[in-house]
Amino acid sequence: MATNADETLTQLNRLVRAKTGVVRAGAHSLETLPGHAGFSYSFVLERDDGGVPAGKLVLRVAPPNVKISGPADIVRQARIMASMAGTAVPVPPVYWYGDEPEFFGRPYFVVGFLEGVKLADEPFPPEHMARLAHKGIETLVALHSLPWEPRREAFGDPLPLGEEMKRLDYLLDRPTLDPAVMARAPELRERLRATLPHSARLGCVHGDFQWSNVLFDTERPIALIDWEIASIGPTLLDLGWVCFFADADSWVETAEKRVRPLTPREIVETYTRTAPFAISEDEVRWFRAFAGYRFGVITCFNLMLHRRGKRDDPHWEDIAMSAPRMFERSLELLGA
Repeated sequence: MATNADETLTQLNRLVRAKTGVVRAGAHSLETLPGHAGFSYSFVLERDDGGVPAGKLVLRVAPPNVKISGPADIVRQARIMASMAGTAVPVPPVYWYGDEPEFFGRPYFVVGFLEGVKLADEPFPPEHMARLAHKGIETLVALHSLPWEPRREAFGDPLPLGEEMKRLDYLLDRPTLDPAVMARAPELRERLRATLPHSARLGCVHGDFQWSNVLFDTERPIALIDWEIASIGPTLLDLGWVCFFADADSWVETAEKRVRPLTPREIVETYTRTAPFAISEDEVRWFRAFAGYRFGVITCFNLMLHRRGKRDDPHWEDIAMSAPRMFERSLELLGA
């Protein structure tokens, strides 16, 4: 994998000429984009044959020296987005993906660049943002309404809810976690296990549906992005997750401002009204509680990595101020 812009551009030009078959195709205007699961860039592709793709595109390459699985599985993400093409779920157009060593030496994908805004950046007045957020929840319903069986090859086999909890056990059962931050997490874990839903509806799950992962134009969502942890699983995982971030009662006031265009009640009402399938209030409460537990555990783990110097990210110090409240709020939702 290239370590500087000039090397990346050389490799990128090799890729676009091979994929387009146009000898004089050229990539330029390489710019680094934010991202946590690899290297992401925007660039401009020019070609003299009038073909597609052309114009501004996005390249993502898997990080070096890591196992190609989970969030680092770039090709899987591309296949998932490609499986959504032509549906009511907006995704960037996927042009190329693969792991041929002659290009970057790591898996990659190239997709279209979409000019959009994120509600997390507060681009519009509150009323306008609320209207867009309702449409975002309708898009979430569209994702959950897709038949998942034809997309099994892209997403992988269904992930049982119990397995999702075991993943979190690996993070929580660390002696190096701050006991003050995780104080009620074990109690919440046992309560969640005791009330685990056993017949939750399966479907395509984004895994991190929040307002920073939806691009909008002025009227509607134009793309769901960041499919690193997508799966086939209980669809209410996504609903609980977006409700958690919308729930002011799950957070304490810190220096970081959180944008909440809709309340959890408004989110659930829009979802319930739009969905062609029934959901129960008890299940919604459980998945909201699970979302608080999940993010709280992730926070405890990342805080430990930061404090031990393994992953410098002081942002988690701010988030960790809310972690005890996340666990308490989840217990409240479960009636404990």
